[in-house]
Amino acid sequence: AGIFLYLWRPTSMSPVFQILNGTSAEAAADGGGGDITFPDDFPNSVKHFLLIGAVGMMVGAGIFLYLSMIRTKASLYHSLAFIMPAISAMSYYAMWTGMGVEFKTTDTSPRVIFWARYIDYVVTVPLLLIQLALIAKADTSAMVASTGNSVLFVIALLIGAMNVAPFKYMWWFGGVVFAVLIVVQLAGRYENATDIAKVLNTIGIVFIVVYPLIWLLGSEGTASLGLSQEVAFLTILDLVTKVGFGLYFLLNFEAATGDEVGPDGEPLNQQSQQYV
Repeated sequence: AGIFLYLWRPTSMSPVFQILNGTSAEAAADGGGGDITFPDDFPNSVKHFLLIGAVGMMVGAGIFLYLSMIRTKASLYHSLAFIMPAISAMSYYAMWTGMGVEFKTTDTSPRVIFWARYIDYVVTVPLLLIQLALIAKADTSAMVASTGNSVLFVIALLIGAMNVAPFKYMWWFGGVVFAVLIVVQLAGRYENATDIAKVLNTIGIVFIVVYPLIWLLGSEGTASLGLSQEVAFLTILDLVTKVGFGLYFLLNFEAATGDEVGPDGEPLNQQSQQYV
């Protein structure tokens, strides 16, 4: 708890912190040394959470790569589980070093926008839904529908982040519509699913529901959340969705897929061979 309180503390010397908390841009510039630049002007807590995200994703990707390499046969499931945190590790490291970050001054108040996160999500959210579709043995049309909706979901929120109020809230609403379509499809997969698959499905639904709420309350939306709180919530959400999801899935691989396993640890169910 002490560590989180330390990371959560505001950094009053940061120009970004001063501007986001009502101090004039001139005063912030006088106290902070002029133009806003990243990562120099990140509050310390933001730097720490971005670094935690980068390191956590790197560790998760390394574990998933190891679990994939020790198998006697290549597995699509393991490959997807590795690719997701690998992409997110690059995204978080880029944001930590100040890449893919913009100080947006065209909105009702200055905002910090993390563009690199959208590049991450437009790839990793569809990969998450592909994994859930494969686990559920969903047909191709259902898989294409869920992944397509996820791409539109992220793009709508990205365009919203580029816009200003009130127009950005229409894009947010469009993203929510695509999110509802995804959740409805995922909610229909609980029947006859294994207990492990139900937990994984729930993780996917939680991400799709929570992310638009953080968007609305964070820098892209109303800015009701402080920048440190927004980055903290999204870092935790990402680590649970990508590293936590992958660990729980791969350590319970056979139980999740419902396949019988042979002596070599490979599925015996011929119908599922296209997925493994």
